[in-house]
Amino acid sequence: MAYIYMDESGDLTFNTKYWSKFFVITFLIAKSEKETEIIMKNFYKWTNWRWRTIKWAFFHSTKESNRSIKRILDLTSRRDMNIVSIIANKNNINKQYKNDVHKLYSRLAWELLQQCEKRWFLGAWKHYFVLSRKETNQNLKEKFINYLNNSHSDLLDIDISIDIPQHKKGLEIVDACSHAVFRKIENWDFELYSVIKNKIILEKQIF
Repeated sequence: MAYIYMDESGDLTFNTKYWSKFFVITFLIAKSEKETEIIMKNFYKWTNWRWRTIKWAFFHSTKESNRSIKRILDLTSRRDMNIVSIIANKNNINKQYKNDVHKLYSRLAWELLQQCEKRWFLGAWKHYFVLSRKETNQNLKEKFINYLNNSHSDLLDIDISIDIPQHKKGLEIVDACSHAVFRKIENWDFELYSVIKNKIILEKQIF
């Protein structure tokens, strides 16, 4: 059994000088949900003030300090789980994909899912694939799920869901992991990346 939590960093904007240079999709692969719940439970104990936040609050790397992000990554590096990422250099993306970001998003996510299937997952395994509802890319994710269900439902044994980080703690963790990979590739900043480097089993750049 494998639980796969997905998140992305960067943007898929091509019509402004403020775009990111790269777009990253990251999977956190865990053998059970309990592993992710242990990490976040220990994190919230470490940050006692978080117990007093409102019920819908959740961890989001872009709003947190490096110290907090590093704490989650350090806890992750000690558990039995792995991280895989796919990276797109937006300067190299052709016009076809620039004009159809839904197709681009599905291509990237499907490519990463295929790499996982070929390299590490056994066909007999049951996969639980969880995407975050918090992101502005909600429409992209829904179209990707439709793409999987319509085009590849016979290839992978996957239960797919879109949920919120409050319910699926793995989504908070993969948010931090994706942020670390993005900071490394976008800004050449290895501070966060170095904490989870031992857990990254695939980091592939396409385009």
